[in-house]
Amino acid sequence: MIYMMISIILILYSGINYYISIWFWKNLCSMIPFFYSEIYFSFFFIIFIISLVGVIWNRHIPKFLQDGIYLIASYWLVFIVYFAIFIGIIECFFVLGNILQFIPINIKLNANVLFYIALIILFTVMIIILYGTINAKNATITPYNIDLPRKAGKISKLQIAFLSDIHLGNLMDKRIDKLIDKINSIQPDIVLIAGDIIDSNRDMINYDFSKMQSNFKKIKSKYGIYACLGNHDYDHKGDSSNRINNFKKVGVNILRDSYVKIDDSFYVIGREDISYERISGIRRKKLSETVNEISGELPIIVLDHQPNNLNEPVSEGIDLQLSGHTHKGQFFPFNLITKRVFKIDYGYLKMDKFQIIVSCGTRTWGPPIRIGSKCEIVNINVTFK
Repeated sequence: MIYMMISIILILYSGINYYISIWFWKNLCSMIPFFYSEIYFSFFFIIFIISLVGVIWNRHIPKFLQDGIYLIASYWLVFIVYFAIFIGIIECFFVLGNILQFIPINIKLNANVLFYIALIILFTVMIIILYGTINAKNATITPYNIDLPRKAGKISKLQIAFLSDIHLGNLMDKRIDKLIDKINSIQPDIVLIAGDIIDSNRDMINYDFSKMQSNFKKIKSKYGIYACLGNHDYDHKGDSSNRINNFKKVGVNILRDSYVKIDDSFYVIGREDISYERISGIRRKKLSETVNEISGELPIIVLDHQPNNLNEPVSEGIDLQLSGHTHKGQFFPFNLITKRVFKIDYGYLKMDKFQIIVSCGTRTWGPPIRIGSKCEIVNINVTFK
């Protein structure tokens, strides 16, 4: 079933690339003097192949080529998405114009009109992608004030720096020091990470974790750093032991269907990602199994990478869940998809006494681009009643 889906996606992606290449040649490039078809289509084909290699086989190519190939592949994906959207709109407009006869024949057949339309599309997409690149460079701090109805031992307030989807090994690692500075500016009591600490699309076996160590050790918090795993934190067999060992070296405590009591005041539960069952064949614990191991009436905060099946934490009396994964689609129009897939794909939701915050991600997956979303560090001010 998976191979069939992959085949369908590859066929569809190839077809879209082919159509876009023909469309731009016919309406734009063929009208430019000394622009030869052999050069144009060869260039287009090479970029298409690079995009496949960069997304599917990136970790298997020589290390010195990985960043460059991945960068080209990531950006090309976004170009193709927006080219397809704009060309689709124009073609639908002309089809409807032909059916309803509201477009004069001299416009439909005028090559100059189509040339300028193609040129406008090209520059519009370039401007959109430039904006998205700039928008993704800096993480903003998003504040939430949360009241939890249970008393938390000896503390009445808690300052949480909440991160998700850091995707170390991606194309934005050079900016990690600025991210650490922003985390420390919150002056958090605790740092919580809802998975996808690394990017499984990259060669993480040979990843230089010393960069992570030198930066993450600079994070200052009273109670430390706790995290659950996300779908990108496992290898293709569901193993993450090597990565977890490296996380521990920098002070990131990984909770795998387990919990920790903090300062005799509240609990943090970290769940295996729901994808772990599919990847490894090993069942993740039901939330009730972990909750039953906890005694007392202290507040419970759950870290679960994907905001799925929210009825489960509601029924188990969870006070607050922190999730990520969705990226809020990362760039339009994928936010429309995440809105349909998840009950909440971004922001805050309250269901009875249960509350959840879903982050759109601290950094990016794939292309370092944000359109219609942002990179964020979530600053949660919790008051225990």
